[in-house]
This record gives sequence, structure tokens and C-alpha cells, in this order.
Amino acid sequence: MRTAATFRLHGPPAEVTRRLGVRPSTATDSLWCLTSPPSDSELAVHLTRLLDVLEPHRAALWELAEAGHPADWFCLVASHATEHAVELDRRLLGRLLTLPGELLLDVCGDERD
Repeated sequence: MRTAATFRLHGPPAEVTRRLGVRPSTATDSLWCLTSPPSDSELAVHLTRLLDVLEPHRAALWELAEAGHPADWFCLVASHATEHAVELDRRLLGRLLTLPGELLLDVCGDERD
């Protein structure tokens, strides 16, 4: 199994970085991204890493979202069909709900073999 997660905020990266005081993992002209890179860790581990960085900036994230800069949590899960189930417990889901952004899951086969 391979998993990864990225918090993406659509907006000017320089402004987002200034408002949050957090450097992005990657940025384009209109997209600021904070990524937990692919690994064999559970998806919950990736989301927890991102939440630990972003939660202290909750107010600024909501201000940006309400000003027209949509956000999302893009998650990758690559696994063989019978190999693994993804578990996101209620506590983690509750933490996600305190920040802006839809949860997007890209689930596919793991072609590393």
C-alpha cells in the first residue's frame, strides 16, 4: 500500500504563505500546496501530519476560503483490491471538519509489483 495527502488552497501562494506563516511544499501561480509525501504509512498518519501544521492557522484558512480561495484535501491510496482498508476514525474526521476543504480520495491499484 502507498498513501499520500496534500492540502491544496487555490489562491496566490505568496499571500497564502504570508497569511499562514507556513511555506508550501509546492506552489504554482494560483495554487498553494502542503504535502505529506508518499509512503507506506496509513492515510490517517498523512492527514494527522498536515493537520498538526495547519490547525494553528484555522482562522486564517477560513478567512482565505471565505474570500473565495477554495481548499481541498487530496489523498492518494494505492493498494491491491484485497490488501487493505483505509480507516479514518471519528476524531480525525472531526479535526478535518474544523478546517476548510473537501476530502478527495483517489483510490487505485498499486502497480509497484
